[in-house]
Amino acid sequence: MKVFIAGGRGRVGSRLADRLEAKGIEVVSGGLEDGIDVVSGRGLAEALVGVDTIVNVLNTPRFDAEGAISFFEGAIGNLTAEGEQAGVRHHIVLSIVGVGEGDASDIGYYLGKVAQEKAARSASIPATIIRATQFQSYIPVLIDQHTVDGKVLAPRSFIQPVELDEVIDLLVEAVTTLEPGSVVEIAGPDRFYHDDLFRATLAHRGDDREVVTVDGQGPLDAMVPRGAYRTGGVRYPISGIPTV
Repeated sequence: MKVFIAGGRGRVGSRLADRLEAKGIEVVSGGLEDGIDVVSGRGLAEALVGVDTIVNVLNTPRFDAEGAISFFEGAIGNLTAEGEQAGVRHHIVLSIVGVGEGDASDIGYYLGKVAQEKAARSASIPATIIRATQFQSYIPVLIDQHTVDGKVLAPRSFIQPVELDEVIDLLVEAVTTLEPGSVVEIAGPDRFYHDDLFRATLAHRGDDREVVTVDGQGPLDAMVPRGAYRTGGVRYPISGIPTV
């Protein structure tokens, strides 16, 4: 088996590559550092020669709808076109719990992920969608993103963070055993409110920023599983936070 990882040098892609290579699977890393631009298509055809499966863990810093949609749709289009020519049989896309419902948020980044899923499902290469909740290790960054004028504006909505290694395990399973066309969601074992989680995390880190509870931009349960899902076994590394 030969696997192409779109975004193979990133936080998810690099760890996935290590895990697959440990199983004896040949991995081709596809990113700008590798001379491959999935969005423009530069170097993509050559990189996909002999590849059986694409794992798409690409990300973008664009949070505006136009930029995010263009990035994610463009990447799917190029991966599909060149992948079909190369004989790729399976395209695995890492997405976000909630965006599959289409009502997660009007934030541009999430609209981009909605467009990515739609493009992948309608493409000629059978696609598997793996949706994960927020990574536990990303919560401090999420707090920074919610900080305005020194205060953390936290919605009173649900969050169910998952350990990244458990998402990697699921991606490995998708490569090796899952049938193309599957949709699998994974979330951590505990569900919190954003504001409770943020306050506890800041207190644990000795950060005195004030957390201000604000109204959420979407449904209370927009970013947590609403149906069947895999439950991770690793709890958030701070105890005593109220669960929902």
